[in-house]
Amino acid sequence: MVALYITSTESAGKTALCAGIGRKLLDRGLKVGFMEPVHLIESGHTDGCEDAAFIKDSLRLAESEELICPLRLSQHELWRNLTEDPTNFSQNLKQAYRKISRDKDVVVMKGLSDLGVDKVSTLACYTVADALEAGLIIVIHYSPGFDVSKIVQISKKVKHLVGVIINLVPRSKIETAGHQLSASFNKAGIKVLGLLPEVRSLLGLSTGDLAQVLGGEILTSPEKTDEIVENVMVGAMTVDSGVMYFNRKENKAVVVRGERADMQLAALETPTRCLIVANNVKPLPFVIVQAQEKHVPIIMVKQDTPAAIAGIEQALSKASFRSRRKLEMFGEVLDSCFDFETLYSELGLKA
Repeated sequence: MVALYITSTESAGKTALCAGIGRKLLDRGLKVGFMEPVHLIESGHTDGCEDAAFIKDSLRLAESEELICPLRLSQHELWRNLTEDPTNFSQNLKQAYRKISRDKDVVVMKGLSDLGVDKVSTLACYTVADALEAGLIIVIHYSPGFDVSKIVQISKKVKHLVGVIINLVPRSKIETAGHQLSASFNKAGIKVLGLLPEVRSLLGLSTGDLAQVLGGEILTSPEKTDEIVENVMVGAMTVDSGVMYFNRKENKAVVVRGERADMQLAALETPTRCLIVANNVKPLPFVIVQAQEKHVPIIMVKQDTPAAIAGIEQALSKASFRSRRKLEMFGEVLDSCFDFETLYSELGLKA
């Protein structure tokens, strides 16, 4: 049984990688467990482990969320545990890990962000990796000026750095700047397990999420509410230019007034994920029929158009990875861009 601890220098997709790598290992016949050893909560809040719960469901795990996410601490509490009673802290980790790892081949663990930046997160990373004898993967958010020496310094303080993953690389940068950064890591003796492109869909929201955020009523095609919205457009053009206008963007949500049947129909003639109909006005029957035939959800909301747009923009800024469809899409990215053979070799697993 081996442990794999995935941490990052900033928020850079740890949840996606834990779920995605875990699913791939599971698909290859390995018995996979998951654990988020330490979950930081804001002072005065009772934050749950929503990401951990999503990964638990994705990996079809029987363990309770309390066992998967055993230590929920404020930053101050974590620092106190790490500095005042590190032995007890390590023992608590090992006790929880023994239960999680029972009958498993691999346990994937989600670490904290800000490795090498925040002293609490950094000490927690070193402590967890050492106590549980875990192989470490460091995820970095692509930046053309990233300082590789920071990771080199970290590698000298951990027992087993499996490698790094360079995530969220703009597709226009992969062939040049991305590979240059990979070469710098390789020169420093650090393996690059993946150079992962930025995928716009993974940063979006599902139509179901939009309906929930806006408090809207889904009038058609509820079975399509897992589809991901990448763009938002406003139906405010004239009917003659509507189709041309809406064809500018794919995989979009169109926000339009309920009485604008002309714009609703124009949007339905183009690649549209959903229609968001404002002002609590139900579309005309022939619009609903057209949407049903094209399997496009219509979401009727009480807000006017500006308020609906503002709500969507705010929701997009907080979009999470917790989506079955996003996990499927990310799995395709891993298949083409992640070096599973090196991972297996480093962890001593059969490919």
